[in-house]
Amino acid sequence: MKTTKEIKKTKIIKAKQQSMSNDDQLYNKIDYKFLIRFTLPTIISFVLWSVFGIIDGVFASRGISVEALSAVNFIMPYFNFAMAITSMLSMGGMALVGKKIGEKKESEARQNFSLLTIIIFLSSIIISIATVLFLDQILNLLGTDPLVLDLAKDYLMPLVYLMPVLMLGFYFTQFLVAEGKPVISAVVSVSGALVSTILNYLLTFHFEFGVSGLAWATGIGNSIPTIIGLYYFNFKREGNIYFVKPKWDLSAISRASYNGISEMITMMAATITTTVMNNIMVDLVGFEGVASAGIVMATQFIFISLYLGFSVGVQPLISHNYGQKNHSNLKKLYKKCLTIITGLSIIAVIGAIIFAGSLVRIYVEPGNHFFEMTVRGLRISAIGFFFMGFNVFAKSWFTGFNDGLISGYISFMRVMIFTLLPLITLPRFWQLNGLWAALVVAEIISVIQTIYYLNKMGSKYRYKPKSENITILRKQKITV
Repeated sequence: MKTTKEIKKTKIIKAKQQSMSNDDQLYNKIDYKFLIRFTLPTIISFVLWSVFGIIDGVFASRGISVEALSAVNFIMPYFNFAMAITSMLSMGGMALVGKKIGEKKESEARQNFSLLTIIIFLSSIIISIATVLFLDQILNLLGTDPLVLDLAKDYLMPLVYLMPVLMLGFYFTQFLVAEGKPVISAVVSVSGALVSTILNYLLTFHFEFGVSGLAWATGIGNSIPTIIGLYYFNFKREGNIYFVKPKWDLSAISRASYNGISEMITMMAATITTTVMNNIMVDLVGFEGVASAGIVMATQFIFISLYLGFSVGVQPLISHNYGQKNHSNLKKLYKKCLTIITGLSIIAVIGAIIFAGSLVRIYVEPGNHFFEMTVRGLRISAIGFFFMGFNVFAKSWFTGFNDGLISGYISFMRVMIFTLLPLITLPRFWQLNGLWAALVVAEIISVIQTIYYLNKMGSKYRYKPKSENITILRKQKITV
């Protein structure tokens, strides 16, 4: 007779075998219906993460003042900086762990995941301590307007105290996708967004906590993904990823960092470009300009989250098939992903232009200069959405191959060079319209770079064999 412990162990082994069998079937079925169904929960999750970004701004504007909205927007680059480390280890770790699972190295993958969780937590503690020690210097570096300095401090400090929750919450939602549980990831994000929204309303309108209440609401909302993530990865052991005793592995940390360097560059560069944009806005319009730019960028991120959600959602498929050396599936993925990104891009451009007024109305009432300025900015910058989708996808595509060098280079050039240069120069000639146009010019230049690398690396990773490239070139020569 088997003991209760032996029976339980047998059930777990059978569940794991069934899960692995299901995973193999899952990752080998590549068609449009499957891709949409597989990535939709992640898209929803990212859209809701973008909602986290606008909730504070909406309640700051509606429940407090435009000055409060400006204060929130001045702090956003700091938040982006903190999340840059999380994004690097989350996305890079997903690629590393996914590849090892594809190579049937599940034990090693779990050790890497557990180690990265500890690194994320320690990083959050270091960031919190450093912020408290150098608070005034950080606020000066962000270019915070003296008129809203106290409000900015009130908003920043709760985020500092809750930094471990903020970073781990994002980390766990991404690894739920890597575990093949995108629906759970989406549900967790929905729960966090709802809690954050309810608390924002209560703390702003009923208890009058001011901007500090907005930050506390955001942090507490993010605790939902953290709590559920800790529970899931500690007690649900039927899948591929869960907590085990970590093994110190510097090469795994380095590899995850290398894989996710593009994510870090993107977030770090967003910190720099947002700070530059805020300073330009102060010179052109004053602190109201910072509020306007914040509305445009937050609204943009809702549409960008469509691309991010799909690109991150499809990344485990890339890493898994790459680890299995399933080049046939990689070719299918490449072609179908580009088609889906095209469709999402068209939806984003049309949606942003048509509904610009309605989206801005969420923050402020129409019929004034501030409203008109913000609507115009959103409509001009929305033109860049068509090109942006391909740039975002390329970054995640190469991260899925564990190629942090190409992914990082694409991100660096796009945000640090192709965005900053137009941002610094065009407003000198066309003032505010030049600032909005700079965002479009950056995406157009970046998509040329994206096309080049997608074609160049096609033969290396076997998603676009060299023979196909040669045939295309020959046809082009014949046509000429």
